[in-house]
Amino acid sequence: MNRSIVLIEDDPFIKQMYANKIEEMQIKVFAVLNQDELKSILDKNNIDLILLDLILPNISGFDILKWLKGKSQAQDIPVIVLSNLSSQTDINRAFELGVVDYIVKSNYTPAEVMRTIQKHLPQI
Repeated sequence: MNRSIVLIEDDPFIKQMYANKIEEMQIKVFAVLNQDELKSILDKNNIDLILLDLILPNISGFDILKWLKGKSQAQDIPVIVLSNLSSQTDINRAFELGVVDYIVKSNYTPAEVMRTIQKHLPQI
């Protein structure tokens, strides 16, 4: 496993399901819940992609996006939003903050999410 993804998700079922699916693709997964945990992972690991929920306890995923884009070691990491927020306003805001894709959880199967992840993983 020489690729790694950070999964920022607060729902335990969804977090475990996607962590398992990603690991089946021979990709290391760091599942975190907040910005402090994310910072620790980014400081110690080379991350290929971030999968980000927008509705989190204590912090908005939008705030995490703003923070990521201001960090030199993180600003080039592709970010895919995986959220239940489906308004065009939220989608537009996420793209303005630099995400490479936006997935509305209820509109995608796990297999479709995995294909989207593969599409945006940097080639090695």
